[in-house]
Formats: sequence, structure tokens, C-alpha cells
Amino acid sequence: MPIRLIGNTVLCGRANLAVMAVCLLAGLVGAQQPSTAAPQSPRQAALEMFSGNEEAFKRHLTREMLARMDELAKNASATRTSVNANPTEVIRAIQSARTANWEEFDSGPVLFSLTNPKEHERLEIRIASDDMRGDDDDMLLTFHLLRNGVEQELPVSLKILLSWKQQQGVWRLNEFTIGARFPVGDPRILDQSWWNPAVLGPLVATGASPSASPAAAPADDRPRMSIVRSLRLIGVAENIYANKHPEAGYTCAIRDLVDIGKGLDNGETYKFMAPEFAEGVYNGYKFSITGCYGKPAKAFRVAAEPASGTGRAYCSDATHELHASDDARAATCLASGKPVLH
Repeated sequence: MPIRLIGNTVLCGRANLAVMAVCLLAGLVGAQQPSTAAPQSPRQAALEMFSGNEEAFKRHLTREMLARMDELAKNASATRTSVNANPTEVIRAIQSARTANWEEFDSGPVLFSLTNPKEHERLEIRIASDDMRGDDDDMLLTFHLLRNGVEQELPVSLKILLSWKQQQGVWRLNEFTIGARFPVGDPRILDQSWWNPAVLGPLVATGASPSASPAAAPADDRPRMSIVRSLRLIGVAENIYANKHPEAGYTCAIRDLVDIGKGLDNGETYKFMAPEFAEGVYNGYKFSITGCYGKPAKAFRVAAEPASGTGRAYCSDATHELHASDDARAATCLASGKPVLH
């Protein structure tokens, strides 16, 4: 009796026991073929998580985080209040950065890149190491700026460690650790162009860098520094002031810092702080400096609150580490603010 094979199926007509056994075995083999789909790697999870899609982002949050977010969402719905633990704002920031010159790589040392063809600049986020241990993985990311194919030194050396853990067969982001190095002894820290590589222009223009809302823009359309950069330059101005006034140390009078420092950008000098800072308000934020105790004062704390009363508050101190809080309050930022990546 003939046996016909179609795909993985054996078609048998009347046959003796031997032929029937062959038919049975062939059917079992076809049914037990393993799936060829490979499990997702931590790298693929990172690419998917930061693709700009909210569903993909939430897929790689831990089960515990998702449960808590669902609980907060239900409570907020019942009380008609807002929920801060929502990935929407993160997704918006990611989407704003994804320009035509944004690339993702599923192999090789580079994970993401952002290119400015006009200035021949390229910012690369590279995987320096990827250490997988069973259901845990540590992925170290480093940032690199290239101009005309030659790597340049960045004013802030950033390293980010992404720690993943596997739950239900999915790699989920469990925590991240940030390391930053600030070359405060390098005079180039005073040059505006060093802080603003052209390749970062699309990020700043799309709002990925914290700044005031469009409604808060000044009427004369003069360019405004981001709040993050403003706080960093206030810190530099404080250092200059303390060096010039060793008997006084740091100052809590923001007026003292307006004319204290200047930088150089494309051969032209600029002041660290615009005259508006003297009144404590700039770019839609209210600035305050506190903690200048003793003679000489060896510490200070600076904070910026949104004048509108909503949004993120930012703060820093003599260590030049930047933090933020989502409740628009300087007190919260100074007490328990989260580190800022910028």
C-alpha cells in the first residue's frame, strides 16, 4: 500500500501493522517539532522598551511595578486625581528624540546613535559590557561623541548600568545606576559650545531637555538655557565666587552671581547668568539658593521650581549632582529628588 507524505503529514490507506506503525511515528515526529523562535535577549528588550511605544515600554517593566501602576490608576480614577507613576512622559521624551537621524542597532557595540550630518557629528550610546547570570543581566552603557569620525571628549562622562531580570520569559528593567564625571578643573567647562554639541540640537529643539513651556517663552524670543544647564552654571558661578571671596565662601544671594562668570562661545563671550536671575526668576522657573551657613560658607543648595506650580522641580548643591522631583516643589527635590540623566 503506498504511503504519501504531504508536509509533515503521512497519508495512509489500508496497510498492515508495520505500515501503520510508520504512519504513527511520522505523525508524532511532525507534532513534536520544536519552535524555531529564539527567546528575546536583554539587548532586544532594551531596543523594544525604548522604541517610543507605550505598550512596549510597559512590557519590560517588572510585574511588581505594573501591579502598582494599575493600583494607582484605579485609585486615581476613583478620586479623579492624576497619576505620576505613568510611563507616558517617558515615552513622549523618547519619541521626541527619535528623529530621522536616530538609529537603533541589533548587533555590534552601538545600541543607539543620533547623527547631525551638517556638522558631521554623531552621538553613540554603546554597550560597554553585558553580563548575563541566569535570570539576571547587567548592561553597561557609555556615551560617545564623534566629529568627522574622531571621538571627542564630552563635558560630562556618563555611564548607565541597566539591570534586568527575567520574569515569565520576558527581560524586565529592574533598576538602573548612573555614574557621572565632571571635569571642574578643565577650563573648557566655561565654553558654551563644549556643552552644546550640534548633534544634541534635535534633542533640545524637541524638548527632551528640561525647559519652560512654550507659553513661558520671553516676548523678545532671545534664546534661553535649559533649567538643567542653568543650575550647572550656577554651581560653576558659586565656585568662582567662593574662590574670589575666600573669607565669605559660597553665597546665597543669587544677585552676587549674575556678573561673576563668563564663558566663550565661537569667539564671543557670554554671561553664565542673565540679568533676570537677579530677581530669582528665569525661563519660567523660580530659583533659590539656601544652606550658606558659616564664615566661610562651605556648602550651598540651589533649587528651581516651575512658576506655574506644575511640572518638575530641579535642585543641586556643591557636589554639582542634579536631582529632580515631579511635584514641582523644591523642598521635595532637596530632600528626596531622583538623579537626572542630563
